[in-house]
Amino acid sequence: MPEIAAIVPAFDEAPDIARVVRGLRELDPRPEVFVVDDGSRDATAEEATRAGATVLRLPFNCGIGAAVQTGLLAALARDFERVVRLDGDAQHDPGDLVRLLSALDAGADFVIGSRHLEHEGFQTTGPRRLGIRWFSGLIQALCGLRITDPTSGFWAANRRAAEVLAAQTASDYPEVDSLIQLWRAGLEIREVPVRMLPRATGASSIVGLGSLYYMIKVTVALLAVRLGPRREGVSEP
Repeated sequence: MPEIAAIVPAFDEAPDIARVVRGLRELDPRPEVFVVDDGSRDATAEEATRAGATVLRLPFNCGIGAAVQTGLLAALARDFERVVRLDGDAQHDPGDLVRLLSALDAGADFVIGSRHLEHEGFQTTGPRRLGIRWFSGLIQALCGLRITDPTSGFWAANRRAAEVLAAQTASDYPEVDSLIQLWRAGLEIREVPVRMLPRATGASSIVGLGSLYYMIKVTVALLAVRLGPRREGVSEP
C-alpha cells in the first residue's frame, strides 16, 4: 500500500485531470491518488478513473473546501500518514512534491508550495496578486506567520495536520483558513519554493469584482476565527 495519499479536488477539469493523475502515479514513492469530483458537468470523473485514480464523486458542486475535506477524510480512513494536495488544472508540477515531503521529514507538520519564494514559473498578476499580499499581511498580523503564498493549493501534511483540517475546513477559502486553524492547533508550518505552470485551459473562478468580494469575505471570516472562542481540545501556541 502506498505511504502517501494525493488529494486532487476537481470541477470541470476533464482536459487536464488525466495528465495530473499520470504525473502523480509516475512519482517514487507513488501516492494513492484520490480525485474528488466536485459535481463536474463534464467527463472529469471518467478521465480520472481511466488514468488510474480513485474517484470520489460529490452529488453537486459543494465548493473547494468540501472537496478537500472529503479527500482528507478518505485518506485518514485508509490510515495514510502523509497527505498531499494539488489542483486538477495541471498548474502544479507533481515533481515538486519531493521538496514538500522533505520538509515534512525534517519536522514540519504542514508544508506550503510557494510560487513567490523564488519567483520561478508563472506568476499571478493584478487583483489576485494584491489579494495574496493582503492575506500575507493579515496572517502575519494575526498569527505572526510570514507566509508568501497563503492561497496556494499545493501542500503536504502529516497525519496530525490532516486531522485538524479534516475536522473543520472553510467551504470556499480553505487555503487561507487552514493556516489559521493549523496555527491555533500549535502545528509547525513551513514554505518551500515551487514552480507554477500557466493554466492551459479554463479560467480562475476569482476574477474582477469577485476578487474584491472574496478579499472582504475571507478577511471577516479570518478575524472571526482568530478572535473567536477556541475549539474544544485545541490550545493556542
